[in-house]
Amino acid sequence: MAIDNARLMAKCEGAQKTITPQRLAVLKSLPETGQPISAYTLRDQLMNRSQRYNISTIYRVLDFWVSLGVVHKIDSSSTYMLCQDDHDHDHHLHVIQTCTECNHVEETCEVSQALTLPSQPDFEPTPDQVIELKGVCKDCQQA
Repeated sequence: MAIDNARLMAKCEGAQKTITPQRLAVLKSLPETGQPISAYTLRDQLMNRSQRYNISTIYRVLDFWVSLGVVHKIDSSSTYMLCQDDHDHDHHLHVIQTCTECNHVEETCEVSQALTLPSQPDFEPTPDQVIELKGVCKDCQQA
């Protein structure tokens, strides 16, 4: 999925935030393949392009994009990936499937749309929930 600048602007304006050069540089450095990347690898990629940001800036920018739902944090591996869902996804969970054989990662919104957050009067879940599932992908099953 290509980064849609108009959609980014709308998300930022809706949150009353701005897109800074650092925010844009970090976002554009995330691979659009949907494969996760660590903050340190991201920093090294930026340094190879003569853009030097310290690691705390990288984390702060990644947290910003995670809060807007543009980037997902995969807690089990401390990596980040662009959201592959091009729908308005404030009302469903994100399901990330990771193959334990080849480490391929895929976001499956079809599965996530069938899931809903529990409604409890004393607990308000945040809308940016990510569920991680580990298993063996179809290609590895057939190998």
